[in-house]
Amino acid sequence: MSTDDLLRAGIEAAQRGDHTTAAKLFVQAVQSDPQSELGWLWLGYTRTASDQREHCFRRVLQINPNNVEARRQMEILRQIGSGKGDEPKSPDPVPLEIESKPQNQPEPKAAPRVVKPQRRKTVVKKPRAKNELRWAILAGVGIFFLVCLAVSGYIVLRQFGPQANAIDPPLPTATVPAITPTPNYTVTFEPSECEFVKPMQVRITCGDVRVPEDRTGDLNDTIQLAVAIYHSASDTPKPDPILYLQGGPGQKAIEWSVNAYETVIAPLLAERDFIVFDPRGVGYSKPNLECGVVKTVYFSDVQGNLPDDKTPYYQGAMFQCRNNFERLGANLSAYNSVEMANDVLDVIRALGYGQVNLYGVSYGTRVAQFVMRAHPEIVRSAILDSVVPIETQLFTTDTNAEYDQLVHNLFEDCRTDAACNAAFPDLESAYNQVISHLNAQPEKFWVIIDKNQYISQTIDGSAFRNTIIWGMRYPQSLIRIPYLIDRARIGDYSQLHDVAAGPLFVFDSIVLGPYIAVNCHDQVFATPTEGLDETIYGSCNIWGIKPPLPGENDPVVSGLPTLIFAGNYDTVTPPSFAHQLAGHLSHTYLVEIPNQGHSPSVSSLSDCPTTVITNFLQDPNLPPDLTCVNENSHINFFIPSNPGPPYIIMPVNLDQYGLTALFPFGWKPETRWSYNRDDWPADPTQIRIQSAAISESEWITQLNSNFRGNYRFDQPPVKVGERRANGFVWTIYQTTSMGNSIDLAFTKSQGNTIMVLLISLSDEHDALYNTVFLPVIDSVKPVN
Repeated sequence: MSTDDLLRAGIEAAQRGDHTTAAKLFVQAVQSDPQSELGWLWLGYTRTASDQREHCFRRVLQINPNNVEARRQMEILRQIGSGKGDEPKSPDPVPLEIESKPQNQPEPKAAPRVVKPQRRKTVVKKPRAKNELRWAILAGVGIFFLVCLAVSGYIVLRQFGPQANAIDPPLPTATVPAITPTPNYTVTFEPSECEFVKPMQVRITCGDVRVPEDRTGDLNDTIQLAVAIYHSASDTPKPDPILYLQGGPGQKAIEWSVNAYETVIAPLLAERDFIVFDPRGVGYSKPNLECGVVKTVYFSDVQGNLPDDKTPYYQGAMFQCRNNFERLGANLSAYNSVEMANDVLDVIRALGYGQVNLYGVSYGTRVAQFVMRAHPEIVRSAILDSVVPIETQLFTTDTNAEYDQLVHNLFEDCRTDAACNAAFPDLESAYNQVISHLNAQPEKFWVIIDKNQYISQTIDGSAFRNTIIWGMRYPQSLIRIPYLIDRARIGDYSQLHDVAAGPLFVFDSIVLGPYIAVNCHDQVFATPTEGLDETIYGSCNIWGIKPPLPGENDPVVSGLPTLIFAGNYDTVTPPSFAHQLAGHLSHTYLVEIPNQGHSPSVSSLSDCPTTVITNFLQDPNLPPDLTCVNENSHINFFIPSNPGPPYIIMPVNLDQYGLTALFPFGWKPETRWSYNRDDWPADPTQIRIQSAAISESEWITQLNSNFRGNYRFDQPPVKVGERRANGFVWTIYQTTSMGNSIDLAFTKSQGNTIMVLLISLSDEHDALYNTVFLPVIDSVKPVN
């Protein structure tokens, strides 16, 4: 038998529980090929004597010093040796004198490996603060890392210690990570009514595809994947649709598709269908593995509503979620990237397509890579936006230096932009000055929880840096970073409110069950024990998550046509990740979008990525036209307005008040009586008209005590003048709130008091007072 045949037979024996036969086969495998990394690893699995296990895993590390699983097993053995575990006795150990080979046989050639060894740099354990930022920024959600840190060591060492320190880990269930569907089950698409409000003027078919939850277990134990097909506008669409893979993990794809239809999906329907499906455990798929109780506890925590000893709250939430999932019959170990890649295959087959064009964003790029490796026959091309290479370990990959370089690049872009440089000269010095000041004297400021609630936060230099890095991921906050730094330089931290709140709310659209399960399997258990706090491993053990198979996280090598997008300011999946992946894909077009952060192809900031995608899909074997990328490379930094002509304003009927008025064109309605300049929360600029049966003084008193929740006014409004227009006499007041300028105007009309209110940035007050506030006052009229 060849080495590969011996390995396969040994693994089959181990799966049956026949460790003695398995060990003998693995002994023969390493006799045949002493450099068989997989053979030594599996031989170590089958031994129970510590010295023999150590011998096997040391041999693995001699062959590949960066083998994650061997290092993890050595750590377990070290814990046992230090008295943290009990060593079982060894039944009839297999002799390990296996170095000698039969006489008169040539030295064996290097045989093809069943799986490739993982190659990673040795990682030095980072301080916890850096790991917290890494998890929050790269994984997109900081909650699980915080939960893991909050769960006490009692849980890890007392209740789950035997699992965490087990000598014989659960044996992998297959020789390769990809498990293709077999004739033992078939998949079909069952149409049903769409459970969401469909966008206008598009034909959508909804339904479910039922797949096994665990393809290595009971194939009759199934789950449902909710599918939505956006049909092409063409009467003769191309046979290869676009299949979208959502980020997260745990984000809702179908809900996203409804919101992104106009900007992302509609432009791509000219020739092809566009398919989305909610990943297993998410959204409309069943079961839905939401873990809302953990979100509730975390939200209470960040608001300061938990006592100092938070452990029981997080502990109870984790156990409650686990119990809920058990009642649903969910096998959490089946919620991982490999199974999700196999879901892609089943969905495509159930819908009757032969090939698709994969379109993965953020975490969806990881699933796409598994599909490209395991099922290349169904992939015509792949579009990957903001990639995470499979082999990248997010917890231990240190990108702090790269993040600092991205911040420096932003300063350079501002310096070379005449308007930005004039408004914010020597921005990098200002940035360093703020960090030094805050490190010496941390400041308290408000973070917005919702429209009517705020919490106090203390920020030092490190937290300020992290806030800047976080804000670079979104185009709306990216353009405001120079202004934010400039205001902080003079002690105005009002612009930090919303950006600093970002990490608190990124999990709003995340279903935590699949999110935690996937990250435990894909990341935590693939990370050496010295790379993370042991509490994180223990938290994953609470949910019984299994580790990845040997070789599962090896780099994907593929020749499929692949278009990769990277945002030059992406601090979630930095550009280096895109270059890393492109290095082992032989047919790749890498497009760096110069003025965007994370997920530039779906940001709606520019239609350029859509143009590139459309061009690429015409013929994936040809380089796409990148003309628009070069033409749209400029960043339009936010610069406070200078006094100028009035805004172009539009008429609005305020029927509830019996009034008409003019509002700035392009400003977005928040309510029937208020318009925001921007839908990005960090811009407070708003114009508002209201009418009520109260006096002017009563209204001022009410606003002074209850203005935008806990914001309030910084001081009572001061009367600054009067203005006459359309028969009204307006009294004008001014004040500030959280550093922002507030202008108020009141007049009487038929027993009611009409109020016009403008919130503006202090830098823009004079400009907006003359170009918005006064013109709106002058436009207010009773309905004839």
